[in-house]
Amino acid sequence: MRACGEVTRADADLECSGNPSEDIIREIYETELTCFKDPYPPRLLLYYLRLSQDLFIVCRSRGRVAGYAIGVIEDLGRVGHIVSICVHGDYRRRGIGRRLMEMLEKLFTEKGALEARLEVRVSNEAAISLYRSLGYTIAGIYRGYYSDGEDAYIMIKTLSRKPAAIYDQGL
Repeated sequence: MRACGEVTRADADLECSGNPSEDIIREIYETELTCFKDPYPPRLLLYYLRLSQDLFIVCRSRGRVAGYAIGVIEDLGRVGHIVSICVHGDYRRRGIGRRLMEMLEKLFTEKGALEARLEVRVSNEAAISLYRSLGYTIAGIYRGYYSDGEDAYIMIKTLSRKPAAIYDQGL
């Protein structure tokens, strides 16, 4: 996972939701450029949008994309993987990153995931601090994970010990 910007203060004008339309990809990409030196290209962002549209969350402030997060369900539905999270440079330190993470975790839990997982640059102290404050722990390290050769921490969080509702119903 890639993460950009720790945030801590709520934004009164903020609206966050999943299921964005495909016409938002260009604006998402422009937000990517403020977060990452190796941004995902628009076609990869579109791929993730089509793959798991309900786990692609966009936050807007006064009509402008302030941040987004992408999640996917893996490991036979047991793991919610946070693929990317980005808060535009103009909107950092407003609680947007925390809100995006909490929204994804809630969606993962609703889909029956028992654990959330992400990858973060070992040098991204702000993001690591945010994730720790949300209950994530470092579970391992990927050597040379990023295109520039930097390592990534693998961070995990237990979401729920209860199986998905479908199993409770005996279906």
